[in-house]
Amino acid sequence: MTAVLTASSATRPVTIRPAPRREPPFDDEVPGDAPFFGRHDRRLPFELTSVPAPVWRPRPPRPRGLPDPSAWGRRLLIGMIETASGRRPLHQLAAMLSPSVTRGIGADFERAARQGGGHWLHRAGVRSVRVAEPADGVAELCATVETGRRVRAVAMRLEEHQGRWRCTRLQLG
Repeated sequence: MTAVLTASSATRPVTIRPAPRREPPFDDEVPGDAPFFGRHDRRLPFELTSVPAPVWRPRPPRPRGLPDPSAWGRRLLIGMIETASGRRPLHQLAAMLSPSVTRGIGADFERAARQGGGHWLHRAGVRSVRVAEPADGVAELCATVETGRRVRAVAMRLEEHQGRWRCTRLQLG
């Protein structure tokens, strides 16, 4: 369909009007004596109080020398996958893990080997890694790991130890 402009329609002035307000006024925007708009509109039953604004403080900078925890955690997770599949010995990861995490993951892998099948981590691939740094020298990671048609979760806590990250808690989901 084509539009046809006539001489009279092309010379008419264009009128620009402001768009109407798209939201109703909120209770704190309506003066106390103003009427409400509908028969079911009423004030909310609680009192208006002044709520202090939340205090936001920027996170202190990461200590010098510590790498990005997201990339570091992803590499550690790939190393654990290689260890579960038998392509890497666990002692290569021991410097990056606390002794309790090393014992726990080693026991997990040994248990899976005794049962005849490999640990579910042996055929996994890392999908995503998310990081939060709640304190200086601490990073908490959650990762999603794909194992065939299934997606599983992994949670890690990294802490700064002698100028390097070290995994102090590990939860395989």
